[in-house]
This record gives sequence, C-alpha cells and structure tokens, in this order.
Amino acid sequence: MKKNSGKGKFLKILVSLNIKRFRANTGLSQEDLAEKAEISVPYLGAIERGEKWPSPDTFAGIAQGLGVEPFDLMRPEDASSQEVNKIITKLIADITTLVNSSLKMMNTIIWKNNSSKK
Repeated sequence: MKKNSGKGKFLKILVSLNIKRFRANTGLSQEDLAEKAEISVPYLGAIERGEKWPSPDTFAGIAQGLGVEPFDLMRPEDASSQEVNKIITKLIADITTLVNSSLKMMNTIIWKNNSSKK
C-alpha cells in the first residue's frame, strides 16, 4: 500500500507557522516553549518546521504554553498574508511537480504501447 505523505501537508505548514508566530509574539524561545509544553527542544523544532505532527496532548501543551486555544493554531486567518503566500507558492510548486511527473509517466506508457504495436 502506497503511503499518502501529501495529506495534511497544508495543515502541518499552517500549524508550524502559527506556532512560530505565536511564540515570537509572546517572546518565548524554543527552549521556553518546549519546557512549558513538556517536550524536547529538537521535537518542538521539528514541529515548527512541519516535519513532525504532535500528539493531541502535546498539541494542547504547546497551545497552553503559548497562551492560546489549540484551535487558534489551525486558523488560516491567523497567519500573515506573507506566510499564506509562502504556503500557496509551495503548494503550487508541489502540484506542478506532481502534474509534470504524471504527464511524463503517461507519455512513457503511451509511447511504449505505441512502440509495441508496431
């Protein structure tokens, strides 16, 4: 079974940007927030980079450490327009890559099928 690694990518990016933004707004360092959320600094860093997804308890601990509700970390309107534009640009690039790969694969299959009929 093929793993669907793209699902939830937008949410991970959005949450990671919101965590960084709220942390900057509160003046907390990664070390401060990690301590409040009772997680390691490297794990928080991975969450902020969108590489890891926190458990519900960790997610709630991060929100509490930031002084916000967990759902605030998922709100697109809380991200600045510059951050949203970065997300949109990345998603467009990912979609373009996927479409181009699919077209190349289809072209190869069509070419092989036409070659085998001759």
